[in-house]
Amino acid sequence: MKGRKTLLWLGLAALGTEALAEAQTAREEQFQLGAVRASVGVGLLNGQAQERVYDPYSGQKISQLNWRMKQVPTLHLGLSYQPVNWLSLDLTGWTRVAKGDAHMKDYDWLDGEHADWSDYSDHPDTQVTKAWQADIAATAWALRRDHLALGVMLGYQRNQFGWHARGGRYIYSSDEGFRDESGEFPAGEKGISYQQTYDTPYLGLVGLYHFRNWTLEGKFKYSQWVRARDHDRHHLTGVNYEGENGNNGRMQSLGVALTYQVNPQFSLKAGVDHQVYAETKGSTLINDTQSGDRFRVEGNASSQSARTTMSTLALTYAF
Repeated sequence: MKGRKTLLWLGLAALGTEALAEAQTAREEQFQLGAVRASVGVGLLNGQAQERVYDPYSGQKISQLNWRMKQVPTLHLGLSYQPVNWLSLDLTGWTRVAKGDAHMKDYDWLDGEHADWSDYSDHPDTQVTKAWQADIAATAWALRRDHLALGVMLGYQRNQFGWHARGGRYIYSSDEGFRDESGEFPAGEKGISYQQTYDTPYLGLVGLYHFRNWTLEGKFKYSQWVRARDHDRHHLTGVNYEGENGNNGRMQSLGVALTYQVNPQFSLKAGVDHQVYAETKGSTLINDTQSGDRFRVEGNASSQSARTTMSTLALTYAF
């Protein structure tokens, strides 16, 4: 009996030693010269974007539209290459694969933002028509130990989000009264289409901590050089608004991920990334497609912002 127990413990110890050896090999291959890793995964995108309109003379907010997105399914692809042992190059991206849930609410103020809103519309029938991100980054590994690695990132990413709002209900104020008109838009009728674009060069920090077959990863990205643009199309009135909201916007992103090394080739990663594009203001070009009139409102006439949270699960293969 004692002999059997001894053999059992020896077997478990051998398996444990083999697993630790595989994990160590995987960690070494991660920084090996010429190492290539490809990943594919799925995710869920949640968040909200805002567009605002301001009086360029008084600075008072006169309109705000809140565009929500909830549980939007996404597909993720990634490729990583190690040209030298201290440098990693990463190309990653994701895109929506289904519309998910969305909602838009529109508020207007006649007497400035410090008073109660005067006009409101609610559009539950809103769809996410566009959501994607492309990201290219280089990471210089400044510190590497047996269980710890720290790196500095330099990268560039592009984001785009888009929605269509249809139907809905409204409460408006007329010239004779306050919130004295209400009703519903025809179901399915397209009311407003909106799109945001962000071009973002950034700096970042990344840290890795290894424990047996597990790796905990933290990543922080920051930029104050965001080029922000948006496009708002009002289908019922035929008026389009194109916002040039500056080239010095701010972005911050914080991501956490946990990876399990199945073997030296395959690993499974689960992560969460929270990203914020702060409000950035600029001029807007107004185009009346019915009359043909075009004019630009200079100054801080419009703004855009976005806040998203992405949850992901991905499989990585090391060549």
